[in-house]
Amino acid sequence: MDGALRVRVTVHNGESRVAESYARAPYHYLPIIQRDGDLPLLTIVNSSGGILGGDVLEARIDLDAHAAVILRQQAATKVYRSASGPARSLCHFVLGEGAWLDYFPDEIIPFAGSVYAQTTRVELAPHAVMLFGELVTAGRLARGERFAFTRLTLDVQCTAGGALLLRDRADLEPAREWLENPAILGDATLWGAFYLLTTAPVDGAVVEDIDEILRAAGDGRGGASSAPSGIVGRVVGTSLETVRDGLQLARTRVAERFSVGEPG
Repeated sequence: MDGALRVRVTVHNGESRVAESYARAPYHYLPIIQRDGDLPLLTIVNSSGGILGGDVLEARIDLDAHAAVILRQQAATKVYRSASGPARSLCHFVLGEGAWLDYFPDEIIPFAGSVYAQTTRVELAPHAVMLFGELVTAGRLARGERFAFTRLTLDVQCTAGGALLLRDRADLEPAREWLENPAILGDATLWGAFYLLTTAPVDGAVVEDIDEILRAAGDGRGGASSAPSGIVGRVVGTSLETVRDGLQLARTRVAERFSVGEPG
């Protein structure tokens, strides 16, 4: 499977709309929904129901100056056993000046024997803001799969003006490292990452607020810190709802502090 998606969002008559698009199966997207009192919603759909070894998925989302959308997936990312090489996913986001993108996909579920590499690249123009979250489970826990995947690689990169501001990479191989080590994940069965990506300065009070939210979501095993590109946070836990709610609360708090399309 070799899926591709290209979407460019622009502002027309004061509304963010899709100006150009291209999709190759299994990718497609649902038309933007304009919602009163909230940002427009753009939904990405993967009609295959999961990712197999050897699959390559590439998506690029461009937001023109001052465009603003909430981007969502229609379901969790299920990564099946890899029998023919790793599965790969590349998401490339390009934000124009003053653009705003809110992207919190559902969880990644790496099945037993899966090999999956996901790369997220973000390019920021001045005053652009992206809220981004990742949520990963230890596997299909109901079937007794706990860190039974072969390898999982997550790579987040953020650039502005051609300079690399942030690279955050995780490369996990359960057979070679004891992930239940108290210094790594302990008894946690899922973990989440929170990113505020912006070139604008971030008030220290915002960082402290997000740090407190993530600590509470992970029973003390979470937190956030400032970064050259904004804020990076982590949380681990045993409850999908608690960790997900913590990430969403962090998202809401940051959105309240930053005005869409305006300098931070």
